[in-house]
Amino acid sequence: MPRCSLTPLCLPLPLRAWPSARVLLLAWLAPLVAAGSALADEQHTVHRFERQQLSDVYFSEGAHAGDLNGDGKLDVVYGPYWFEGPDFQVRREIYPPVPQDRERYANNFFSWVHDFNRDGAADVLVVGFPGTPAHVYENPGKQAADQHWRKHEVFDWVSNESPQWTNLVGDDRPELVCTRDGFFGFAVVDWDNPFTPWTFRPVSEQVTATRFGHGLGVGDVNGDGRLDILHAKGWYEQPERDADKSRWRSHDVSFSTAYGGAEMYAYDVDGDGDNDVITSLAAHDFGLAWYEQISDGGATTFKQHLIMGDHPSQNRYGVLFSELHSLNLVDVDGDGLKDIVTGKTFYSHHMQSPLWDAGAVVYWFRLVRGPDGVDWIPYQADDRAGIGRQLSVADVNADGRPDLVVGGMVGCHVLTQRAVVVDQATWSKAQPQPYQGPPAPSADGAEARRGPKAPIDAQTGRVADALEGESLKPQATAGQFRTQAMQAFQGDRWSGGEQLYWTGARPGDAMRLPLPDRTGSCDLEIVLTCARDYAIVQLALDDQPLGPPIDLYSTDVVTSGVLTFPGLTLKPGPHTLSVRVVGANPRAAKAYMVGLDYLRLRMAE
Repeated sequence: MPRCSLTPLCLPLPLRAWPSARVLLLAWLAPLVAAGSALADEQHTVHRFERQQLSDVYFSEGAHAGDLNGDGKLDVVYGPYWFEGPDFQVRREIYPPVPQDRERYANNFFSWVHDFNRDGAADVLVVGFPGTPAHVYENPGKQAADQHWRKHEVFDWVSNESPQWTNLVGDDRPELVCTRDGFFGFAVVDWDNPFTPWTFRPVSEQVTATRFGHGLGVGDVNGDGRLDILHAKGWYEQPERDADKSRWRSHDVSFSTAYGGAEMYAYDVDGDGDNDVITSLAAHDFGLAWYEQISDGGATTFKQHLIMGDHPSQNRYGVLFSELHSLNLVDVDGDGLKDIVTGKTFYSHHMQSPLWDAGAVVYWFRLVRGPDGVDWIPYQADDRAGIGRQLSVADVNADGRPDLVVGGMVGCHVLTQRAVVVDQATWSKAQPQPYQGPPAPSADGAEARRGPKAPIDAQTGRVADALEGESLKPQATAGQFRTQAMQAFQGDRWSGGEQLYWTGARPGDAMRLPLPDRTGSCDLEIVLTCARDYAIVQLALDDQPLGPPIDLYSTDVVTSGVLTFPGLTLKPGPHTLSVRVVGANPRAAKAYMVGLDYLRLRMAE
């Protein structure tokens, strides 16, 4: 009789010929199958990231990985240094290191590893501050490992804050996708002489920012097999031929509710066969979304699905962070679906960005498709490394799992992924829970209320009897206060030439301003500041709302004029005026700033 085992199951005759034996066998197997199912149910995998700091000095806004010494192991490039993998304990200089000023910006923003002259030693392409040249540092080889690398200026002007080094036009060689002098396009390398100046091929008219600009990506939007160029206001369709010699067809789509984010991707998020668009919404503020491509009768539209907004309620799991200035798309957990990797570009605009000091976090959002649609489940990969303008993904330890390489204001870090099998309880504890907190404050009914100019005395430069904003001692749930001089803004005048400036707030945050201890009827006058990055606010006196929310958005920096709230009654005791941020105009940069020029109480007697 042949030998039998459970895997594979081996019997001398088919079960249908042995009915009683079949029943007995199934009864015997049932507990084993149940036990196996129970064991499978109890074993789960969590994906953790171990942080290794390579440097705590600010040298660059990005970092990258590649094999620089030809030993078959990935090394890390960060600014003037490269670190030998796989342990990154040996550090070598590419060029003389100069620590960068954290209160300004680095002269090195992006790095990519590529063997340009095909000598077998990978070189490093560096793109600096927007509007400055790109350089290739030529690898001197193993025999000169301790020498500085020869520097070649290869392109005179790289703009947009999310350039891409990728194979765009399908010729098996990468191009540098960027903007130059207001044109979207790409720089082409002369591969016979790669260190000579590269040639820029514009694909658009002169339509974008000449130096900076946010939101840029590469992906096949229309499914024709050719990569297109995405930007915050639409996409450029690569033609079938002569892609390097012609303007590309422009498609106008709003892929941002603000000014644009970081790297953009075309990917079939919902599995319906067409590619959608994934992007952050405002590089220095809030927002992460995917735009569902919808075709109807030959017409194509894109529907926004918000993944994370500017309030915890705008993420299914209550996750909130700002400054998503870099984005990557990769299958983190090996389930066959690509996930979003991003984080906080810590201190990207110093203390100007909302939640600028809320923590240098890195997150990955796991893509899940289910009967109820698409979900992006957030997991924190790290809470200290943060990201810069470039977040690189590489398998640094060759274990088949993607790891993260980041550089920025807090230095350079490698986040190595570990897939750990855990029990049910540990796995459940690691899962984010649905948000159950308060909803986002409402800006419904907001008015762009404006009043007459303030009666500023020509000799004193102040309004008589005013409580100057800069003299008050406010308290707030978040953010920072400082006195801001306003003489440089020519569109209006401010009492005393200064204002109380509140930054770092988000919807739901409030500041409370103490008022004099008065009793009786009065009129309250207030002058606020209006600008393109200012909030919609709700005023309240002693917790009683003063009219509808006030929209402080303006294309110019001006005052609101004198806003008067008449016939108020002050009861005995201390009084407080609160200013709560409830939102922002759709056209505003979502920085939620608030400026207060002065207050004045005009008592009835």
